[in-house]
Amino acid sequence: MAQVQSRGLALLSRRVAFVAFAATLVALYLGSGAPTPFLLQWQSEWGFPDSLLTVAFAAYAFAFLVALLVGGSLSDHLGRKPVIITLLAVSLIPIAMFAFGPSVEWIIAGRTLAGLTTGAVTAAYTAALVELATPGSRTGPLIAAAAPVGGLGLGALLGGVAIELWHQDADVILFSAIGVALLIGIVLTVVAPETTTRVPGALRSLVPQVLVPRPARPFFARMLPILIAAWATGSLFLGLAPTIVHELLGIQSGLVNGATASIHAFGVCIGSVAFGRLAVPTALRLGGLGLAVGVSLVVVGVATGQITFVVIGGVIEGLSFGAAFGGIFRGLAPLAPDHERAGTFASVYVVAYISLGVPAVIAGQLIAPLGLLPVILGWGLLIVLLAAAGVVIQLRRPRALA
Repeated sequence: MAQVQSRGLALLSRRVAFVAFAATLVALYLGSGAPTPFLLQWQSEWGFPDSLLTVAFAAYAFAFLVALLVGGSLSDHLGRKPVIITLLAVSLIPIAMFAFGPSVEWIIAGRTLAGLTTGAVTAAYTAALVELATPGSRTGPLIAAAAPVGGLGLGALLGGVAIELWHQDADVILFSAIGVALLIGIVLTVVAPETTTRVPGALRSLVPQVLVPRPARPFFARMLPILIAAWATGSLFLGLAPTIVHELLGIQSGLVNGATASIHAFGVCIGSVAFGRLAVPTALRLGGLGLAVGVSLVVVGVATGQITFVVIGGVIEGLSFGAAFGGIFRGLAPLAPDHERAGTFASVYVVAYISLGVPAVIAGQLIAPLGLLPVILGWGLLIVLLAAAGVVIQLRRPRALA
């Protein structure tokens, strides 16, 4: 890929800028993952039903989806830095709402705004990381895949730790610290080099669309079942893990709630890196198979009340998710032209966040009439079947495209 001349202030080298962008992306997702263990605390404090709990979780996913559809390609036209700086500044608002909000309505509004800002900026970050990395290196796609889910996992874990340490003051302390990290990220972005040139069509890019360049479409279609299964699993862990631990496994601990939710995300982060040298088709096949096995163990653990099976299954499915998700980015990166790269990555996240948000809302509505246990078991079974179908599709791929 041709190097792009920097515009404006650029005091950081490309290598340092890469690290700064990756760290800031993690911090941004900390703010998205941290509310997970707090939802039960807020529910206990304010007395809202489970259906609103899942709405508070899913509001983020749906807003993220809208932002991707409307603004996912914006940095392809305006440049990476202007988009990142602006949206990081706006993202400070929902962080303040999580820290000081007085009701669940504030949390839902904050989750919605967080989804909008994070969704619009993620594609820009993903493209920038690919462009800042050494040309032809796998590092950019790997970090772009690992940083968001790693941030979600770390956020959930730190949220649980904060609850154990600071109790009622935990939200104020933790989210204030995240806000400071984002402010530092804004400063670092200002002095980082730009990685792309501006092209016309910024307003036209705001028309909702899913951009998949023609060369990438066969690969995109074949990986869809595994992508959907993976993010539906993420919805299970990040959306209902604290409720499962509390109500089905009988464990009452903010730390355990946060740790259980983070197992999935940490596994994804580690799997993206650990399996980053696998051939893309192998990564997808291994990822789909591991998702089926891991979620099966989670279902067994929930059905029998054994958290050990849940933890082991969570580790397996998380690592497998990471292998598959990293493979998806590595497979798409060379198929997307430079000025369609952010839009292409945005399309991946569109599917991902539909798969993250829709199951959570459906589950939330079904818990009251059916009960939590049947909903979780049915959800898990559907994920296993979808992941297995994805593996079959990968095994039947034409040899020329393997």
